Amino acid sequence: MTSNHGKILVILFSAIIVAGAIFFGLRYLSEWHEREIQNALELQRNRLEERQTELAFEIRRLEEQLEEKREEDAAPDRRDAEVFGETPEDIEEIDRCAFLEKRIDSFFDYIDGKMELEEPSARRIFFSMMAELEEKPPLVVGETRDLITLLRNRAHFFRVLKKERIDMVRHVLQAERDILESAMADFYAYYIGEEQCTAESGERLMDMEALYDYAGFFLESISGKSYLMRRDSSTRILSAYYSILILDKAIDKGINRYGIDIREHIDAAMDDIRHRGDLRHRDHYMEQLRHLQEKHSL
Repeated sequence: MTSNHGKILVILFSAIIVAGAIFFGLRYLSEWHEREIQNALELQRNRLEERQTELAFEIRRLEEQLEEKREEDAAPDRRDAEVFGETPEDIEEIDRCAFLEKRIDSFFDYIDGKMELEEPSARRIFFSMMAELEEKPPLVVGETRDLITLLRNRAHFFRVLKKERIDMVRHVLQAERDILESAMADFYAYYIGEEQCTAESGERLMDMEALYDYAGFFLESISGKSYLMRRDSSTRILSAYYSILILDKAIDKGINRYGIDIREHIDAAMDDIRHRGDLRHRDHYMEQLRHLQEKHSL
């Protein structure tokens, strides 16, 4: 009886100890788990705060970039207005030729001021150069028949225009590079394009056959390609683009006497222009080239 009673006490005591161990074990595990959860939450909160700080910094950086982009987008317009004058809001309703003539006048006045020219003016120098270049066109084909012919063709502009005027042209191309895209568009539209502006003014660059010679020179000859490769990429690409437009007009007039295949030049120009974000009128150039691509496709 006493022995059984002792066994019962031992069992009860063991059960109490086990229950206590379980209780305190579960409590410890609960507190540990709670601490782990708190630590995890704290770590997550720190990460979120860190990410929030990074996002705030990224937003500020993007806002600064956006503001810089707005300033960059506005800069060409301000520069354009500085050189060519303000563009009227109702541009669709104005006399297109008169508008282009005013812009070209402003361009020459600007060059006069920058070059500090007295007499003759930049305009007179420019058109005297055009007359001399028209009178002495370059070779488009046959330049490789001998070394002397090739060297003369490579030095074509220097031979015709001489050093002083070449230096002036080089200065304009380098110092005023940011306005050349607008200037080239204006000159092409006024003197060569569909506006027929020169019919009233009487002022012209060259006749179409001479323009065709220079377009072919830049597109086809070793000397012309070499000349463009020494220019900055924008000037090279735009010169090729306007040469293609001139070649298209020559084909329409039946004076493509060298049989130049315009299609390969259209494809090359599209490849050059397609990814050029620095060209203000890239979409217009691509649209024109796609039109010519369809026009001249077999």
